[in-house]
Amino acid sequence: AQMTVSRVVNGGNYVSEGVQKRVRAAIEKLGYQPNEAARILKGQKARIIGLIVPTLADTFFSTCANAIQDVATRFGYMTLIQTSSSRTEVETSEIDMMVSRNVAGLILIPMEQTASPRLAEVQASGVPIVTIDRVIQGLHASEVLVENTLGAEKAVRHLIGHGHKRIACLGYDTELLSIQERIQGYTNAMKEAGLRPQVWKVDSPNAIPALLKRRLEGRRAPTALFTLNNVTTIETLRTLQAMGVRLPKELALAGFDDLELASLLTVPITAVRQSAPELGRSGAKLLFDMIRSGVSPSEMPKTRLVLPTELVIRNSCGCKGAAGES
Repeated sequence: AQMTVSRVVNGGNYVSEGVQKRVRAAIEKLGYQPNEAARILKGQKARIIGLIVPTLADTFFSTCANAIQDVATRFGYMTLIQTSSSRTEVETSEIDMMVSRNVAGLILIPMEQTASPRLAEVQASGVPIVTIDRVIQGLHASEVLVENTLGAEKAVRHLIGHGHKRIACLGYDTELLSIQERIQGYTNAMKEAGLRPQVWKVDSPNAIPALLKRRLEGRRAPTALFTLNNVTTIETLRTLQAMGVRLPKELALAGFDDLELASLLTVPITAVRQSAPELGRSGAKLLFDMIRSGVSPSEMPKTRLVLPTELVIRNSCGCKGAAGES
């Protein structure tokens, strides 16, 4: 009887439909909960997935996390969420902690672009891994990404269409593939129009105000800015407000990542929208496909999903009237 209940709860075979219905009715009536500690002691995978994100303070990452948790709950799994504080050594210790809890799978928004020996070991031990928003070289992980290059091209072409010739591109984390792809999209659009790219890289968001003040007061200051992610856009808006720079009259702006309140600002922000909920949902569904297949991660085909972006045209680029979407 215990084996039958276990098979029904864990989605095993060899239990007839009639028996499954009776067991589920009894589970509901008695409020039965599987004992995760007992599972772990037996060396079985817990009905828990691990999720590591750089920070939950960035709404993009927290929205991804929320969507992943929703999917996990639907599958009857808990989500153990940790933040790496954008530090590799923290990420490694969190992976170890999750493995010690026998998680059934891992989702990462990774800090490093190359697989650490520890992460490769974890995968070799049979733990499926999915990365979202970023990739890890040398790991047989499935990936969910967005069309960074095309999204950036579309935004910069739109600024060029307003007649801007001096358009600067601003951001940090420029070693990440996603950011590099956005810079590539910006560069493609500028060169295609015969314009000179100006890529302003900073080490962290804290360095944005000083750089902007220095560059915007120069003789050949740009007339438009393309910001590489939502945190950069927020810091830029803060700095421009402090400097008394008026959008879009004195400076046009388009950013990558839509802000939650972008349409409610005094000058609504034109932005490349990537769907954080869809990234999270797609990543979680991929992971559960891997978990339920029961096949060793190294034997599974590597999946790469690339989600589209859309340019949401509002007023900060110079467009007039009501906000529109293209």
